[in-house]
Amino acid sequence: MKNSIIKRCAMLVVALACYASAGAQDVAEAYDTTSNDFCARVDGAFEWEPVKNLSLEAELQLRLKDDLSSVDRFQTTFGLNYEVCDYVAIGADYVLINNHDSVDKMWEKPRHRLNVNVEGSVRLGRVELSLRERVQTTFRTDSVNRFEKPDPEMILRSKLQAEYSIRHSRWTPYVMFELHNTLNAPAVVANYKTAELTRDNYITRYRAGVGAKYRLSRNHRLEFYYIFDYDRSYDIDYKGNKGDLKGYVRENEFRHIFGISYKFKL
Repeated sequence: MKNSIIKRCAMLVVALACYASAGAQDVAEAYDTTSNDFCARVDGAFEWEPVKNLSLEAELQLRLKDDLSSVDRFQTTFGLNYEVCDYVAIGADYVLINNHDSVDKMWEKPRHRLNVNVEGSVRLGRVELSLRERVQTTFRTDSVNRFEKPDPEMILRSKLQAEYSIRHSRWTPYVMFELHNTLNAPAVVANYKTAELTRDNYITRYRAGVGAKYRLSRNHRLEFYYIFDYDRSYDIDYKGNKGDLKGYVRENEFRHIFGISYKFKL
């Protein structure tokens, strides 16, 4: 009796392993594509502090891509930030994103983005270290297959920055590093019409950059920066009629981003 139970358990384990192996073989491995681009960003912002520790901000930003030869997007941001204490600040932003299709020479349907931020900072001598955690939620206005692209898309952005205050100088240089982690990316399946929707989590973007802030006067600020951006995104494509997996591509995009921003602080 005991040997019979052991044999049945062994057969069940083997059957489950074969089933899992067969399921894994049904999903094709992703193949890689690689691209490189030089990009630019120009933006202007206005900041107002109506009451102590609470600031409101509006920003317009233009982005260029394809080695600066075409418009990538134009976006408008409205946000607020509250300084809880000397070390912690919380905030929220709304962003209207207007993407531009450089092939069809037309503006795509806009997207709406909501950001919720928590930032902690500490000063060590002339160096200020800060860590910002941001939950970014992007809502689309076009129709997509939820097995191919999430709607809304949620990403956790973790940004570490170190600023150095130069004595008797208007310049404040800094270095930064940022990670983007998906929170609700769709997992790849062999056929989306027969499979359940499951979520996947992975780091989709690495960023490292250097920059400097320049104080023109009490109310006017300039900022210059360079960011190396490695975007590892997945393009999933299913056959519309049968639901079978048609393509699974890992797109490796390397971007060199140069930017300049101006802020008027009332």
